[in-house]
Amino acid sequence: MYNGSVGSVPHVKAFKSLICPCSSMRLQRMITMRRSPVTVFLFSLLFLAPFCHAATDRLTKGQSIKDGETLKSSDENFELGFFSLGNPTSRYVGIRYSKIQDQAVIWVANRDKPISGTDGVLRIGEDGKLLVVDGNESLVWSSNASVASSNATTVRLDITGNLILSSSDSTDDADEAYWQSFNNPTDTYLPNMKVLIGSAEIHVLSSWRSASDPSPGNFTMGVDPRGAPQIVIWEQSRRRWRSGHWNGILFSGVPYMAAFTTYQYGFKVSREGNGKLYLTYNPSDPSELNKFQITWNGFEEQKRWNNSTQAWQVMQSQPSEDCENYNYCGNFGVCTPSGSPRCSCLEGFEPRHPDQWRLGNWSGGCERRSPLQCQSNTSNGREDGFKAVRCTKLPDFVDVYSVTSDDDCKKMCVNNCSCKAYARVDVIGCMLWNGDLTDVQNHIKSGNTMHVRLAYSELGSVNSLLLLFSLILL
Repeated sequence: MYNGSVGSVPHVKAFKSLICPCSSMRLQRMITMRRSPVTVFLFSLLFLAPFCHAATDRLTKGQSIKDGETLKSSDENFELGFFSLGNPTSRYVGIRYSKIQDQAVIWVANRDKPISGTDGVLRIGEDGKLLVVDGNESLVWSSNASVASSNATTVRLDITGNLILSSSDSTDDADEAYWQSFNNPTDTYLPNMKVLIGSAEIHVLSSWRSASDPSPGNFTMGVDPRGAPQIVIWEQSRRRWRSGHWNGILFSGVPYMAAFTTYQYGFKVSREGNGKLYLTYNPSDPSELNKFQITWNGFEEQKRWNNSTQAWQVMQSQPSEDCENYNYCGNFGVCTPSGSPRCSCLEGFEPRHPDQWRLGNWSGGCERRSPLQCQSNTSNGREDGFKAVRCTKLPDFVDVYSVTSDDDCKKMCVNNCSCKAYARVDVIGCMLWNGDLTDVQNHIKSGNTMHVRLAYSELGSVNSLLLLFSLILL
C-alpha cells in the first residue's frame, strides 16, 4: 500500500468523488440475472468501462485530494500528491516522477511550511485559487494567481509535469492558464518550461536547504540578460558560476556545448507573439526524461533517466572545476583549467598582491603595469593599442552594440577612454567592457577572441613588427 514516502512504489487511489457509480441495486440485478458466460462478460465490460473510467489527471471545483490520494498525468510519468522526506510526520504536497524507480521530487507547494500529520487536503478554493489546508482548515499554501482566477474550476497535471489551473471550458494550452507550476518552479527546470528573459536578472530556481529539507536554501539559478542572456548561479547575492553569453547556438562559456548543435542540445532563445524573450529547452528525443536542477549545495546539474541502469545519469554539472568558480583568478586574471599554476595575469598586467599570489591566493586579481595614454589626456605620439586574447570565456558585465564590422567595433572602444576591451561576436554584436575584466577563462579549443586595451609600452613585439614593416615600405 502506498504510504506517500519517497522511495516507495505508489498504488494510485481513485478520488472518492470519482468512485464508480454502480449502486448496490444495479449489482443485485446483475447477480440475479441469467449467468451465462457471455452475459457475465458483457456486463463486466459495461461495469468497468463506462462507469469506472475517470480522468485522474485533473481535479475540479468541489473535489479534493487527501493525503494518500494522487493525481497522475495522462501518460503516468508524473504524479501529484502528499509525501514525506526526512521527517515522516512532516508532509508536503508536490509533483514527482511516477513510473520510474527513483521518484525524484520536481516541485513542492508548501516547501517552507510542512503539514504535521496526514490530515492535509488540496482543493480549489471558492476564489479560484489552488489551496493546501491542514486538518484544522488553516491555510498552508495558496497558488496566489496573479490574475483574477475566480472562474478557475479545474487543475490538471499535464504530461510535461506542469500543474495548470484554468477554467473548465478553457483549452489545454498552458498560455491560457490562470496559474501554473512552470511559472512558479522550485529547484527543477524541465523541458517545455519557459524562462522569461526580462530587463533585469531573474532568479528562477531556488535550491533546497538540504537533501531532506525543501525549504528555500542558499542558492538560486536564473538568467542575467545583460549584453546577451547567460545562466547564472548565485550564492545569496554573490555570483558562484555563469554560463557565458548566449550566441544564438550555445552558451559560449561552457566548452562542452561546442560539440552540440542547437537541435541536439535543445536550448533555444526566442521572441514570442507577446514580444517577450524566453529561454526554453527541448531534448531531441521527447520520450526521454530530462531535468536541470540547482542542487542544495549549489551545483547546476543536467540529468537524464537511463532505462538500462534504472538510474539518473548526470550529463553535466557546473561548476565542474576550480576555473568554473566565478572570477577564480580575480579581476584581469585568467584561469586555465590545465594550467600550473591555474591563474595568470592578462598580458600588460601584474598581480595586485604579489605575496598572496605566490602563495596561491589569486582572489586579489591583477592590475595594469602601465597607465593608458587615453586616460592621461596627453599626446606624445604613443597611442594605446590592443592585444588579441584568443579562446577565452569572455568577461562578465558587458555592453552590446549593433555594428557592421570589426573595425567599427574597435573604433567604438578607441573613442571611449573607459573601454578596457572589445570583441565582436556573430549574433551578439559588438561587445564593450568599460569596467574591470571579470571571470575570464582560457578555453584552449573554444571560446572567443577578446581585444584588450594596453598602453603603448606594453605593445613591444607588436610595435617592433609595425616599425619593421614601415621601414621595408620606405
